[in-house]
Amino acid sequence: MSDESKKTVFRKVVVPEEMKKKFLVGNSAPYLGKPIELPTGSSFTIGREEGRTLQLPSDMVSRLHATIESRDGKIVLIDKESSNGTFLNGEQITPVDAYVLSHKDVIKFDTFEFIYVDTAVGDIWQTLKPLSREGSQIVCFYSPKGGSGISSIIVNLAYILAKKSEKKVAIVDLDLRFGDILTFMNGKIGASITELTRETEITPENIVNYMHKGPDFDYLPAPKKSEHADLVNSGHIKSILWSLQSKYDFVLVDLKSEIDDVSITSWELSNLIYLVALPEIGHLLAARRVIEIMNTFKYPESKFKLLVNKIGREGAVSADEVRAFLKKDITTLAYAPDDAILTSNGGKLLLNEKPSSPLTQGLINLNRMIVGEESIAEEGGIFSKLKSMLGF
Repeated sequence: MSDESKKTVFRKVVVPEEMKKKFLVGNSAPYLGKPIELPTGSSFTIGREEGRTLQLPSDMVSRLHATIESRDGKIVLIDKESSNGTFLNGEQITPVDAYVLSHKDVIKFDTFEFIYVDTAVGDIWQTLKPLSREGSQIVCFYSPKGGSGISSIIVNLAYILAKKSEKKVAIVDLDLRFGDILTFMNGKIGASITELTRETEITPENIVNYMHKGPDFDYLPAPKKSEHADLVNSGHIKSILWSLQSKYDFVLVDLKSEIDDVSITSWELSNLIYLVALPEIGHLLAARRVIEIMNTFKYPESKFKLLVNKIGREGAVSADEVRAFLKKDITTLAYAPDDAILTSNGGKLLLNEKPSSPLTQGLINLNRMIVGEESIAEEGGIFSKLKSMLGF
């Protein structure tokens, strides 16, 4: 992988003057580029024990490893006599002593590295723009309604990421009751996420035994039986996504329509969420409700994007009308039913079968956005220079 491909491109996040806050921003997987707000007036705890403000999944991290506190108007870092130490700007700090944090300080617990950002000194964009970092990106695709074409989008996007951007890609099918990834791949029934959850511990070492081989990418199928969906919980999802992050450049997640612990955990761990909708009133009304829910989680706009599939279908809502209704920028995929069915019914990939199709070109454009390249002109002559930000 070239040095250029390891860079994460950060978009500007505008923070109102009256809301200047302090953040830890992940500088390594699985928190790469994610801002974690430091609360005012209470202690921020770091450790591997459940219930810590920041729980780090490593035996090298103590149960209560360190705290970040506000003292006399200063933000301080305190190592709580951890077994393996806390590092500030590359130097191990003395346990129990309080170290005043400054904007852009680098803090490390085991392999987990974070940057302290004080937005009273500099905003997140200006602080992180020059920084280069590497690590896997988790991209979730979610729709509150069925029929949005998510599985077909993910399968074709995974192949394009692998072929055109030379990325190592994995798909996780978390449509746990009715997942289609195995079917779309014409795959053989074998180990699935159900069998993986029976492991005593899910690790990067043993998860590879459950991955199926696709054309230039790997995938973890949904349970073979719908009733097994209830065996998969949010704890499993954390372990699965963290494990895959150490093995792949991109992890694409196909989510079910419900908003439950599995979906919310996937959203929280992801670098980027695509809300997928069709240009139909029912889909758009549902999408607007999901946008309201997303806003309650206070996700930055750069983490949460809208993807509208089947644009251009006769009688459907136009792209401009969708933008006006949702009051959001959107990425679009063209309506091309004869092409889309090649994947859903035949397990064929559009990049090979229909490279010039408007749908294929839309997926290539989506690939460019996700890897941080400049996107091409969209339908209607609007030239987008926005780059995908996979960090928040």
